[in-house]
Amino acid sequence: MKRLATFLLLVVSFLVRSNPLSAVPAENPFSWPIGTVVLDAGHGGTDPGAISESQATVLEKELTLDLAVRVASMLAREDELEVVMTRSDDSFVALADRAAVAAEHDPKVGKGILLVSIHANSSTFVEPSGFEVLIKHTEKRVRFLENGVKDWVMLRYANHTMGELNRLLNRENLLLASSLERSMRDEFPSARSRGVKEQDVWVLNASKVPSALVEVGFLSNRDDLVALADPQWRERMAGAIAAGILGYINRD
Repeated sequence: MKRLATFLLLVVSFLVRSNPLSAVPAENPFSWPIGTVVLDAGHGGTDPGAISESQATVLEKELTLDLAVRVASMLAREDELEVVMTRSDDSFVALADRAAVAAEHDPKVGKGILLVSIHANSSTFVEPSGFEVLIKHTEKRVRFLENGVKDWVMLRYANHTMGELNRLLNRENLLLASSLERSMRDEFPSARSRGVKEQDVWVLNASKVPSALVEVGFLSNRDDLVALADPQWRERMAGAIAAGILGYINRD
């Protein structure tokens, strides 16, 4: 019996040493320094998004692209930070493809990745106004290790259970969203902050990296619409979004 126990111990020890995954520390894979930021300009192409009903027609897809381009330009000034856009022109990108951009982009060993989706809000009522930041519902489970995943994905996530990964991801989502909301509130203290909210949004539900969706204002509100149509206001909003992203990246 003693010999058998010794033999089994040797076998297990050999298997552990020969398994490359065993050398990967079971640390939080979302805590690594961010090397890539994915910016998602909402809607595009045949999908205009929300449309203002005032005399001056304003399309959400145009606002989101303008803001995303501005944010990308600001973040590009940061050393060693890669910026990827899900679309850089007026083209249609399916929801599944938007989430896949971040999920399938290899940020390289020891580096993290995040996604920020930019949208404008709308309502059937004229009163709602202000900005808000959305994250996925905490109970919405993301599957990280599906059939056919690439080796770098396996190495990144294999030492954690799906439950652990989802708990860690939920925490990072909230930290990212809170940094964005705080930055926008600081830049626009007189505007209404609608806070950080959990919401059932496809892109957020499918995202396997820390993600948040920013609603910068209401096209259905007269005052918000005036602001959204102003290039100077959009430059300030882009600066607030960029600062919120960097605040999350550079947090202690």
